[in-house]
Amino acid sequence: MEFTELVERQINADRQRGFQIDFADDANRLDQIEKDLIGLFGEVGEFANLLKKVRLATNHRRYPGPTLALAERELRDELADVAIYLFRLSVMLGGNLEVDILAKMDVNDIRYKTID
Repeated sequence: MEFTELVERQINADRQRGFQIDFADDANRLDQIEKDLIGLFGEVGEFANLLKKVRLATNHRRYPGPTLALAERELRDELADVAIYLFRLSVMLGGNLEVDILAKMDVNDIRYKTID
């Protein structure tokens, strides 16, 4: 599946589930962007919290946290949730995340050329 198709699949699923993506005015759009930003931070926080537990288990033998190998699936799930929020935010801002990422990569290629 192409990246753009992946985003479209998620956005269509959001619409079918009743999650607002389209707005009549900027006030409602801004409200939803803020809500999704909080959701994004929550998912990043879940990723960070699990990674913290992995680190504690690695550094302290008696801490009952998971190993990195045991946590990998859940960490990837949290990253997938992060990506879904990024898809939504990009669409609400009228963007195309694939195009925007590629453009930013081009900028970074120039910006960081001196360290290659």
